[in-house]
Amino acid sequence: MARPLFHEKRGSSEIIASLIMVLIVSTGGAALYSYSLGVFSSSSSSFQGRTDLREERARERFQIIAVWWNVTTDYLNITILNFGKIEVAIEAVYINGTRVSISSGRGINIGTRKRISIKFNSPLPIDEGDTCEILAISERGSKDAVYWKA
Repeated sequence: MARPLFHEKRGSSEIIASLIMVLIVSTGGAALYSYSLGVFSSSSSSFQGRTDLREERARERFQIIAVWWNVTTDYLNITILNFGKIEVAIEAVYINGTRVSISSGRGINIGTRKRISIKFNSPLPIDEGDTCEILAISERGSKDAVYWKA
């Protein structure tokens, strides 16, 4: 007498259940692997961007070389020299910690070994003999400060 192929149904259901469990675990592992690749890729590109910015900031060098003050109009004019290896653009200027509104020269690229004049109204009253700290900040975050006596 021939025996049926799947005589014991209990044994075959255990094998099918095991195969389904292996399939579920392997699908979950593949999904987790795919997700982790995306996360590590984005953190790697973020790290690369920060590293590139630090490298550019290290190559960026500028200095405030002159300050002029027009007493009658209260206009200040600073001259900035770029002596670094890349172009510089000045984003902000501060006098004694107060940000000024730049009327001309903001955001203009200063080539290497070039200079630019930045003009602005003083946000603070300046009297003759006062000492002021003038701080210039580039778009990349580099800074140069000078103490100027009116």
